Amino acid sequence: MAHALADLSSEIESLDVLVTGSEAFPALERLFMGASREIWAGFRIFDLSTRLRSPEACAIGETWFDLLQHTLERGVSIRLVLTDFDPILATKYHRTSWHSARQAAILSELCEAGDLSFDVAAHPARVGWVPRIAFRKKVRERLARNEADHLTPGLWNQSLDGPYPMVPATHHQKLAVVDREKLFIGGIDLDERRFDTLYHDRPANETWHDVQVIVTGSVVAAAQKHLEEFKDVVRGRQQPTAQSKAFVRTLSAKRHVNPFHISPRTVASEIEDAHYAALRRAEGLIYIETQYFRHLPLASALADIGLARPDLGLIMVLPAAPEDVAFENNREQDAQLGEHLQTQCVDVVREGFGDRALFCAPAQLREANEDEGDRAKLYGAPIIYVHAKVSIFGDSEAIVSSANLNGRSLRWDTEAGVHLADPMKVRQLRERLFTHWMPHLPVMGGLDTVDEWRATVVDNSRKPPAERRSFLLPYRLSDARLMAAPVAGVPHELV
Repeated sequence: MAHALADLSSEIESLDVLVTGSEAFPALERLFMGASREIWAGFRIFDLSTRLRSPEACAIGETWFDLLQHTLERGVSIRLVLTDFDPILATKYHRTSWHSARQAAILSELCEAGDLSFDVAAHPARVGWVPRIAFRKKVRERLARNEADHLTPGLWNQSLDGPYPMVPATHHQKLAVVDREKLFIGGIDLDERRFDTLYHDRPANETWHDVQVIVTGSVVAAAQKHLEEFKDVVRGRQQPTAQSKAFVRTLSAKRHVNPFHISPRTVASEIEDAHYAALRRAEGLIYIETQYFRHLPLASALADIGLARPDLGLIMVLPAAPEDVAFENNREQDAQLGEHLQTQCVDVVREGFGDRALFCAPAQLREANEDEGDRAKLYGAPIIYVHAKVSIFGDSEAIVSSANLNGRSLRWDTEAGVHLADPMKVRQLRERLFTHWMPHLPVMGGLDTVDEWRATVVDNSRKPPAERRSFLLPYRLSDARLMAAPVAGVPHELV
């Protein structure tokens, strides 16, 4: 085991941890400004009207449109793949992607130097025709509510009579490789919604806790190769190239003959596999931040480890509610199934760990307003939305990626991350996150940390928001149970 981890740790030479958009956005701006030859990137959302934050970038313009123009005019080539979405079932995001494409088209017209490739790419997998018949009525109702949009390809010629292709998977990755030397990777995309500060002193629906890292080393070549080939992999034209073990992915391909399946065909589940391997090696404390905890196989693996290892503790930081539930009042079946799976996963893990597991959710240090919905507040305070995807296993390993701990991220969507195995870098990551959430406590990594954190979390829940010592509060599973409901015939990976 030690030999394998030593090989893994050597692939990442340097690590810079970025917490929230207030750190990640300026860092990405500096990477673009420092590029000399080329930038390859893949994002779910990349809005060129996002404001610039770093002093260096603000000196050349106001928005990312200006920064990209400046970068191109310096002769740097940019290859960016942006996710497209199902035009009927994810209309808002489909519009957003093509709005960015129109921005990029204008940019290409203005720039005489440089070379811009801006590809809006939907995952090629499609739902089989048999389940499409079953979903036809619901999809038709959703389509009838959409407005035609001649500037957005998927919305200008849709007929209520179908066909409705239904895109089950997306490219959910968030990474950029600069000059084949530096890799920016993790959970954050680029738009104003995803910007937040370390103080989270914004309206609840504008908070966004996320984690991104910049790394160097041989792992960067693996990320570069992934960006060059993943579109052919998901189309089923080739198998994914064997990569560095420090670069982990989820990849699925379309099924060439598919009458019955909703799902694509998983061809790489490296992020999930890395979690199982690291669980078996973990000592002291497992620490996780995730937007969703809905993957029952992983919950079962955690529970088994908890039963077998009484010296092992677990802390998990979750958002108090999913974004669409908290801020958009979504109460439809997809939200019900998501909450159902998360309550099951939390229950399973608690059975394995008992009081050695602590589930937390953050909220601001102020009283909630009356107009903030019930699921947008926690113990009287506006919630802080958690979008980070970080897992730390004792002192020895950590995974930072774009993947949530749900079946969609671990089996279907295109995801990318890094697997750290250098104890110094793991401790560096843990220190940044622990001091963000618990600045008054010493940074420890053992089982005692669970009791230390629990004392603060419970004490916070008994005090008015302004008197709390930190953002974290008990995750209130009872709120999720109120709307949790199974949905027959729907793969768990859909949510």
